[in-house]
Amino acid sequence: MSRFIPIVYSTLLGTLLVAGATVADDPPAKKKSGEATTQKDDQPSFKLSKDVEEVLLPLFRSIAKADVSRATVELNAETFSNGSVVDRKKSTYQIASTHPNKFTVYLKQPDQRTRLYCDGKDFFAAVAPDAFFRLPEPIDLFNAVFEMPVPMGPYPEAVFALTFAGADPALSLLGGMESVEIVDRGKFRGSIPAVHLKGVQDDGVVWDFWISQEKEPKPLRLSVNLTRMLRDNAQMRMEQGVSYELRYDFLTWRVSGKVDEKLFKYDPPKDATEFKSLDDYYAKIAQDNSRHPLLGKKAPQFEAELLNGKVLGPKQLQGKVVVIDFWATWCSPCVEAMPVLQQVCDEFADKDVVLLAINVGEDTKKIKEFVKKQGWKLNVVLDDQMEVSKGFNAEVIPLTMLVSKAGIVESMHFGFPGAEPLKQRLTDELEVLTLGGVIETATPQEKKKKAADGKAAQTKKAASTPARKTTAKKK
Repeated sequence: MSRFIPIVYSTLLGTLLVAGATVADDPPAKKKSGEATTQKDDQPSFKLSKDVEEVLLPLFRSIAKADVSRATVELNAETFSNGSVVDRKKSTYQIASTHPNKFTVYLKQPDQRTRLYCDGKDFFAAVAPDAFFRLPEPIDLFNAVFEMPVPMGPYPEAVFALTFAGADPALSLLGGMESVEIVDRGKFRGSIPAVHLKGVQDDGVVWDFWISQEKEPKPLRLSVNLTRMLRDNAQMRMEQGVSYELRYDFLTWRVSGKVDEKLFKYDPPKDATEFKSLDDYYAKIAQDNSRHPLLGKKAPQFEAELLNGKVLGPKQLQGKVVVIDFWATWCSPCVEAMPVLQQVCDEFADKDVVLLAINVGEDTKKIKEFVKKQGWKLNVVLDDQMEVSKGFNAEVIPLTMLVSKAGIVESMHFGFPGAEPLKQRLTDELEVLTLGGVIETATPQEKKKKAADGKAAQTKKAASTPARKTTAKKK
C-alpha cells in the first residue's frame, strides 16, 4: 500500500501502518473488582510504591467498573527544538462508550475526520464524509484499546484506556515500566488540586500524568514524550536538542450518568461509498491521485534557489532526464524514500539524469541542518513559499515526477511503496527515458510491446536462475 501525506497538516507519526483488528475468542470478563492489573501475558509485575498505588488505583478502578463513559480530549502533537515549540498539530477526540462493546470515537484532525461506530452488532468506520467500510465483527471495549482497525492519531492506546468503560488503564500505562513516581502535589492550572506522576517505560517512552485529588478522581492531562523511543527505533535520525511530545488534555470526562444509544449507530449518507476495507479505500485514493493533470504534458519551467545558494533555472535542465521529488523533513515516508532515489539516480548520473529534491514550505536553516544530519548529498531546491509546488500541483507528498529529455512528465510516483519496489520501478523507467524512450506518451502499440518485452525478460531470468538446494536434517 502506497503511503502518502497531505502536505499542510501531516505529523511525524501520521504514517503509522494499520494493524488489522482481531477479536479474542473469549474476551476478558469485566473486572467488577476494579483491581488494576500490572502484568500481561504472564510477564513479571511492576511493583508500585504504596503512595503511587493510592493515587492511581482509585482512578483505574472507577474506569474498570464503569458501565458508561463520555470524554472530550484535546491532543497537541508538538515538536521542540532546544526547548522551543517549532511545530504543533492539534486534534480532538470525542468518545462515548457503554460496556461491554458499544462505542464511538470521533477524531477531528486538521486534514482528516475519522469516526468509528460500534453498537455491539455492527462496526462501521467512516473514514471520510462520503466513504466508509464495515468490519465483519464488532470488537469489545477491552480489546479496542489496543486493536483499533483504523489509524486514530499517534499513540492512541493511552487515551482509549482512560476513556473506555470497563478498560484496564494499567495495561497501557503500567506495562513494561522502569519506574513510576510522584513528582509533586499542587494546583493544576492554578485551581484544581492534583497529583503529578512521572513514568519511564523500558522502550524509552516517558509520560507525565496529572490526576485530580477529589473524592472521584479524574484524569486531567497526560503528556507522552516519544523522543527516546523514536531515536532508538525509527529509521529517521533526530537531531540533538529536538524532541517530540504528545499532550492529551481531558477537557471533559465522566464514567457515570447516561449515554444516548444513538451515538453508536451509523446511518451512511446517500452519496457515501462503501469500501471493502481500509486498504481498499487507500487504494482508491492512490488511484485518484495518480490521474495527475501534468502526466503526459509539458512540465512547468521554474527558477529557484538551491540549498547551496546557487540558482537553478530551465537552461541547466535542458536535455536532461529530471527526477523531481517533493518532500519535507516531517514526512517520514519522504525521508525513507530519499536514499533510494539518490542511489538509483546516482547510478544513471553519467546518462544525464538529475535528481531535484524540492523541499515544501520549510526554512533554509532547518533544511540545511536536517540534510547534514541525514548525510544526503543531493540538489535540494528551496520552496518556502510553495510556489514551485503549486505550479506542479504537488498536493500530497511524497510525490516523484520523471520528466523526459523533451520536458514531458512521463511518470508519477505517489507515496513510498517500500525500498525494493521503488528501486525496481525507478530503474526500469530511467532505462527507458535515458535511451530517448517514452512512458506515458507512448502509443498503445508501444505500451503493448513494452509489456510483452517485460514478461519475456522475466521468463528468461526465471529460466536462467538455478534451483536452490535444500538439505533435510536427520533427526
